[in-house]
Amino acid sequence: MLEFRPIEIDDRDEVQTLICASGCHGADYSFANLYIWRKIYKPLVAFMDTRMLLYLGKPGFYAYPKGDGDPRPSIEYMREEAHRNGAKLVMRGLTPKTLEELQEYYGEDAFAISEDRDNADYIYTTDKLRYLKGRKLSSKRNHLKHFERNGPWHYDKVTQENLAEARAFVEEFYQEKDDPDLAAESVAIGEMFDNYETLGFMGGLLFQNDRAVAFTAGTRLDQSTIDVHFEKALPGVEGAYTMINYQFANMVAEENPDILYFNREEDMGLPGLRKAKESYHPDVLLMKYYAEEK
Repeated sequence: MLEFRPIEIDDRDEVQTLICASGCHGADYSFANLYIWRKIYKPLVAFMDTRMLLYLGKPGFYAYPKGDGDPRPSIEYMREEAHRNGAKLVMRGLTPKTLEELQEYYGEDAFAISEDRDNADYIYTTDKLRYLKGRKLSSKRNHLKHFERNGPWHYDKVTQENLAEARAFVEEFYQEKDDPDLAAESVAIGEMFDNYETLGFMGGLLFQNDRAVAFTAGTRLDQSTIDVHFEKALPGVEGAYTMINYQFANMVAEENPDILYFNREEDMGLPGLRKAKESYHPDVLLMKYYAEEK
């Protein structure tokens, strides 16, 4: 039997290799996300041939196995484990590519497929975010002008030298919000700061009138895509979200010209977040799916 265990920092290289082997993939099972959210969601990982299996905390509930080659041995193992625990196999996190793979091997009758719109990833070209060209993004350019008019400002790259300053800003953000629903997120962002360089994070800190007002950070998802994990701005600072997004896109593009896309993750079904992400007119809305054994 396979050993399912908590994910560890030393798993990074193997997990990254298997995720990239899957081709077009979502941000939800990047190594950085799996690691910084591990204390909240408690996923268990196992490795089988050229696939990574993730158990998601209740009988029969797994992620679609990441990797390459024939997925059937991994899927059948998970199915047998599900049955041993009195459950049907349910896999989440399928993308159009992995859904096509599943149906290539199993046809359309073995699993019931349902869309998971709330967890679809919003993906934008780097050029769109760094230039904000065109009529559709004119409001974003206006946001930048409003921000610039409200006082002197500057943007700093986050490094080990100013990591404590970035952490202090995020702590202030959570105090300003005073939202108990953000408690889990604060644990994950703390894990990010504790492992910032090890996990390969890139980040930026935005200042206005000598006060930190916004922070963002992401990791490389694959050779051409960055995953933006966190973006925070203090309430009431006009244009801060637009400016931190704009500055970060330009910083990443200048330092990593091979990054062609920004994956800004899902909206979780939150109306305000959905409106904000749609306002940038994503180039790809990467749909996610559930596959439930019939």
